[in-house]
Amino acid sequence: MPIFRKTPLAWKNLTHDWRRLAVAVAGVGFAVLLMFTQVGFQNALFDSQVKMIDDLDGDIFIASRAKYTLAAEKRFPRELINQARSCPGVAGAYPLYTELTLSRLKNLKPGGSSKAYPIRSIGFHLEDPIFHSPQINDQLASLRLPGAALIDRHSKRENFAFPMEDLAALAEAPAELNNKRITLVGVFDLGTDFAHDGNLVMSAKNFADFFPQRQQGLDPLGVVDIGIIHIEPGADLNTVRDKLDALLDDRVYVATREEFRIQEIDFWDTSTPIGIVFFAGKVIGFVVGMVICYQVIYSDIADHMSEFATLKAMGYGTAYFLSMITMEAVFLSFFGFVPGAAASTGLYVLLAKSTGLLLKMTLSSMILVLVLTLAMCIGSGLLAVRKLLAADPATLF
Repeated sequence: MPIFRKTPLAWKNLTHDWRRLAVAVAGVGFAVLLMFTQVGFQNALFDSQVKMIDDLDGDIFIASRAKYTLAAEKRFPRELINQARSCPGVAGAYPLYTELTLSRLKNLKPGGSSKAYPIRSIGFHLEDPIFHSPQINDQLASLRLPGAALIDRHSKRENFAFPMEDLAALAEAPAELNNKRITLVGVFDLGTDFAHDGNLVMSAKNFADFFPQRQQGLDPLGVVDIGIIHIEPGADLNTVRDKLDALLDDRVYVATREEFRIQEIDFWDTSTPIGIVFFAGKVIGFVVGMVICYQVIYSDIADHMSEFATLKAMGYGTAYFLSMITMEAVFLSFFGFVPGAAASTGLYVLLAKSTGLLLKMTLSSMILVLVLTLAMCIGSGLLAVRKLLAADPATLF
């Protein structure tokens, strides 16, 4: 019997009691919301951690071998940047400086000072092509001012309550970085992550003034956090990377942009408990949904056992009942997925605004959760139908 001729019974079986259906849809939608929340936070973790890499204008990156993640303050001598410039196929090599441990931005309020919070400070030579961001590149002239910096507009507002919508008021806002007066001359978009509550961008000269203790008694710009390499037009990316790797000593590793991103994602996914927590959250959401679907479909089968007995006595076999329950589970999964996805989209917007993380609904996330929802509902339906398949029609009346 074609499947479309069996579908109406599955539909009527599921929709004959709209109150029960509403409860079932709410339960499945809640499970979908749980899974979307975990998937969203996991994607936000990865996307937020590599956002800085994506915003840097480079083909190849150099970092200390001890730098297991961007947040680790492991550096290498600036001389290696100069050495990299001599490599065949390299069009330019530029240093990037970052500081977190020593970066404490303080929002000075009238009548006293507020608590200082850590924030990542990023320094670069203004003549170097470091960033893709037009927001930063269009404000280079302002960054030449002594003590000037741009602040990430997504920095946590509860920690850094500056008037970022009003640039004139922002420039007048009293603030200190490491007990030195800082002038916030503009904003840019980068976003927070799980290691940084916000970001500042400034010239290398101002960076050295704010962080003179990076090398005790030595030039604070003498050590580099990330080296950014531009290759010559037509040069092969992997060939230049291999040449750089052979040229530079073992204190650094050389990676393409994609390799640099993968290393950062792998660290947070496998070397921290955060990745494990998000995976466990998806499993919990899946199990919760299976329990809910099982209860709904099992109760429906129990309520209509005599009708199913009649069908079995008429000769309808296992394949019919499996296809009918499967179709019922598919309907239930779509009924629950739509409101769950809608609620998750709204939740993403609220969480992104409050945390500064890159929480966004993507097609890949929707496909993943939809597949999990289908598997969840179909699996629970097949479990619920076992009692019916094993029963003798004569004992069901």
